[in-house]
Amino acid sequence: MKLALCVVGCGEFAGIFAKAMAPLRSEVDLYFASRDVQKAESYARKFDGLDAFGSYQTAASDPRIGAMYLCTPHHLHMEHSLIAARAGKHILVEKPMARNLAESREMLTQARRSGVTLMVAENYRYMSAVRKAKTLVADGAIGELRMIQLQEEAYFQPAMWRDNLEENGGGVLIDGGIHKADLLIYLTGMPDTVFASSLPHALPGGGGEDGAVVMTRTPDGVVGVINHSWTAAKYPAPPWVSISGTEGQIYFELGAPRLKLANRGGEQILRFENDNQGLVPMVREFRDSIQEHREPITSGAAGIGALVVVLKAYESMEQGQAVAIG
Repeated sequence: MKLALCVVGCGEFAGIFAKAMAPLRSEVDLYFASRDVQKAESYARKFDGLDAFGSYQTAASDPRIGAMYLCTPHHLHMEHSLIAARAGKHILVEKPMARNLAESREMLTQARRSGVTLMVAENYRYMSAVRKAKTLVADGAIGELRMIQLQEEAYFQPAMWRDNLEENGGGVLIDGGIHKADLLIYLTGMPDTVFASSLPHALPGGGGEDGAVVMTRTPDGVVGVINHSWTAAKYPAPPWVSISGTEGQIYFELGAPRLKLANRGGEQILRFENDNQGLVPMVREFRDSIQEHREPITSGAAGIGALVVVLKAYESMEQGQAVAIG
């Protein structure tokens, strides 16, 4: 059965997402909704959408639509999630799931009450290199885990709601750094301690932090380091992940179709097919979880876990000391 998915919010990333869905045209029917109906109609024409809506409520009420992809500003995620859930539509929501735990828990509660699937669009988790790294770690290819490092400096100038501390829920860490928090949890387990510091501001604007370094530790001593920032440099180095173990190391660039494994047996470069930044397998997982009546891999509960790490990192920044994650 095809997934009838309405993209809610027709901004830049909605276009990236819709373009990435080209290989799934036989599996997914796209619809578009925007407060500006002309924009929704433009996206429907450009990306072969079946219809367009100028109201999110109208889209949610349409019987042709089975699920809604919320690609709207962070401060609207809860409102739009509740509209979808109360209309009986399954929900794929962009990260962060919400700005705080109260909002995210209300979203999860309402989804469960309405009997619909709630999945967080953590596409990084579905990238080929990430999934292979998970398998290699589980198989002991690098021995016992010691440390994971996740690094990204992205050329970006936050504007509008992203430059509003209240609407964004924070700065770069909750906006893009939460991807790294989710990967850290996925690859090493939930940490029990976090220490974080913001970096000196590099960009104009009055929003949240534009750079942050986060260090975590799991109960069994595995250390995580997230270095995530926006930068004025137009051509920064690609984002990367390094996983160190007692017997070797895994290294890959996020979004690249390859991974390097180095251990006592030597060095290997593993190559993969393009997966459109993990978006294609992510949408297939959303569809399959609905059809199989099960929790998706990046469930609402998983989204809350990543949000907890980010919020505790903000708490550490304010206190200037490590804080426990309980």
